Amino acid sequence: MNIRPGSNISRDRLPQRVQIIKINRSAQDRRPLAGSDRGLLGFTLLELLVVIAIIAILAAMLLPALTKAKQKAQGIYCMNNCKQLMVAWQMYLHDIVPALHGNGARSGVGDPRYGVGWVEGWLDWTTFSDNTNLDFLISDKYSRLASYTAKSKNIFKCPADNYLSSPQRAAGWPGRVRSLSGNIGVGAGNAEDGPFDSIYQHYTKSSQFLHPGPTDTWVFLDEHPDSINDAGFFSPHATEMNDTPSTLHNGACGFAMADGHAEIHKWRACMTKPLARSVKALVGFSNNHAIIGPAGDPDIHWLSYRSGTRTDQSY
Repeated sequence: MNIRPGSNISRDRLPQRVQIIKINRSAQDRRPLAGSDRGLLGFTLLELLVVIAIIAILAAMLLPALTKAKQKAQGIYCMNNCKQLMVAWQMYLHDIVPALHGNGARSGVGDPRYGVGWVEGWLDWTTFSDNTNLDFLISDKYSRLASYTAKSKNIFKCPADNYLSSPQRAAGWPGRVRSLSGNIGVGAGNAEDGPFDSIYQHYTKSSQFLHPGPTDTWVFLDEHPDSINDAGFFSPHATEMNDTPSTLHNGACGFAMADGHAEIHKWRACMTKPLARSVKALVGFSNNHAIIGPAGDPDIHWLSYRSGTRTDQSY
């Protein structure tokens, strides 16, 4: 059958073979384009799901590394705080030689026998005002080191310590003011009124740093959020931590040594227990005297030796 172009012929009158060819060409036109033209139509659902799955896998692989990198950065920042605090401490020593700053364990402000300490204040998980009172850190009235720290409040706070109890969070607090505590055996204070073992030396003059010497004797440390209260830290017994050092730097703690340097120490024994690695932040809760280790525990030995002893003996 001959058909002229432009002829007005009904489709019903077309031969069946012509209709089939036309229908097949229409179906072919609806198929997705091949090659580079296909990208113009976007992702299929399956391809999109594959991409999302790959991104999720990469995120799961990278997240632990990013978390550790953040903790490492916080550790460096914390060491810098400890270093600045030690600069202030040594400047104080040069001005007040040979006496060391006061340091005591107490719930009030100052001690009638020794005066104010390096800082004051009692921290806990309640809404007690000491938790947010910056004057206890940077006011000359309450702190012997205030004039040597340029009244910088940040050097007293570990950047990894952002814990608050539920009542404190409900009160809109940004955080507690202090993470650092001082060696109860360094400076005039009431160490002997508390659980201060006889192996430890109570330093009241800088010339007394003999065992193990200023390089290895700590003056300030990061205290565990569930342990911190007053500004003094009692060193461990033979098989028990009195106060609890921090573990916030990926299981490590920041220390400031008497010679002026700061370091981060990684715990590897009793301080790796869940109670030491976690923070409960509950009103009335404390993990003091709760971290137990066997005789010769490496963490107790490390801290005991560097707390300052009368002889070479340590736990």
